[in-house]
Amino acid sequence: MKISQFLRKFRVLGIVLLVLLVTGIGMGYYLTRQHPKEWNYWKNLSGSEKRRTISLETKRFWRNLFPPAPQPERYAHVTAETLDHSMRLGADWIINMQEHHGRFKYWYDPVNDKFSTKDDDNFLRQAGTSFSLALVYEMTGDLRYLEASRKSVQYLLAFTESLDTDKAYFIFRRKAKLGGISLPMLTMLKIRQLTGTTEFDEILIKLANMILFLQEKYNTGQYKSTYVYLGNYEYEKSSGWESKIYPGEALYALAGMYQAFGDARYKQSMDWALEFYYGEKWKSHAFLPWTISAFTSLYEQTGEQKYVDYVFFLSDQLLTQQNLDADEDTYGSFHSKPSANTGSYMEGLGDAIHGARLTRDERRLRLYQERAKMGYRWLFMLQYGETDAATLKRPDMAQGGFRKTPTVSQLRIDNTQHAISSFAKGLRFIYQIPPVVQTVDYVQ
Repeated sequence: MKISQFLRKFRVLGIVLLVLLVTGIGMGYYLTRQHPKEWNYWKNLSGSEKRRTISLETKRFWRNLFPPAPQPERYAHVTAETLDHSMRLGADWIINMQEHHGRFKYWYDPVNDKFSTKDDDNFLRQAGTSFSLALVYEMTGDLRYLEASRKSVQYLLAFTESLDTDKAYFIFRRKAKLGGISLPMLTMLKIRQLTGTTEFDEILIKLANMILFLQEKYNTGQYKSTYVYLGNYEYEKSSGWESKIYPGEALYALAGMYQAFGDARYKQSMDWALEFYYGEKWKSHAFLPWTISAFTSLYEQTGEQKYVDYVFFLSDQLLTQQNLDADEDTYGSFHSKPSANTGSYMEGLGDAIHGARLTRDERRLRLYQERAKMGYRWLFMLQYGETDAATLKRPDMAQGGFRKTPTVSQLRIDNTQHAISSFAKGLRFIYQIPPVVQTVDYVQ
């Protein structure tokens, strides 16, 4: 009798273990298929990096369940003055990386005194860098930043192609991406807003038409991530891939178009997109910052509550990824592999702070501001300052640039542009410093 009971329990235990094993294998297979980029990143980590990642993931999980009190002494050096200084230093580094025709060198390694080659480049990062300079110009009034941003736009416009007579896109190395359409628009819209120029209006309208065209491809509200990819017009279908970053960039561009031109189609597109993207699937880390900025802008323009509700929904999710252990050097950074990507999250959080102030949500305003200061603390650690640069071969080419991590020497334009853009938003929305260059109140 006892033997039969033991055998029954053994069989039950075996079945349970088998179910758990099959479930684990199935879940692992599903995650590697659904998140191939993250899986490839994870499996290439060293053993020590994996242990560090697991440790930070675990600590962040518990810190979010039981949030610790802020430790303001850890970021007391984050002030309006230090943000402004760091922002200008970073913008000056970007200007030093610009070539005479407007292109930015993609990266510089100050330890080896080596620049990237022209083959190592990225159109979207070129475009994002010009946008950051326009934001710094807005806060400082320094014409050097406006001139560099304009020069970059002229370089980007050389890659323009047309579709029919009313649509346009940018093609770079046989790839035409939704983000590649949207990011140059942000720069042109910001220059238009700050100077009153109408020189970009025609191309802006054609580019916006292309975004609407890509949304119509699915007829669901979702934006198609590419127009063409190495000759493949159905790349998403054949690869099973959709960008998590590009939709937010497109939404932000459309918010700017609605503000500039008042065309109801742009708002309708954003409303349609909101129906599709409002859900668990689209709480992806990469999706959050640009989308937060987009719907903060639309809320400010319209006052419609659903937009700021979505901003807070995404922003609250964003904060769950922040490292809150004050005993760690990574305090204030994001994710289990902290890097300069924190700058992009700080961009979105800066606009969320603006949304919280507009709605007089004091609880979120206090929370978001404290978390942003923590994030700036981490970013400060990544910048080459005067002392760091003095020991290098070419101090002038290192000072102001932002590393990916404190142990990586390479300085990239995208890491620096996200950081200085976030500082510009911090000055404006946390410290409430008004822009030096005021918006030209003009709608076509």
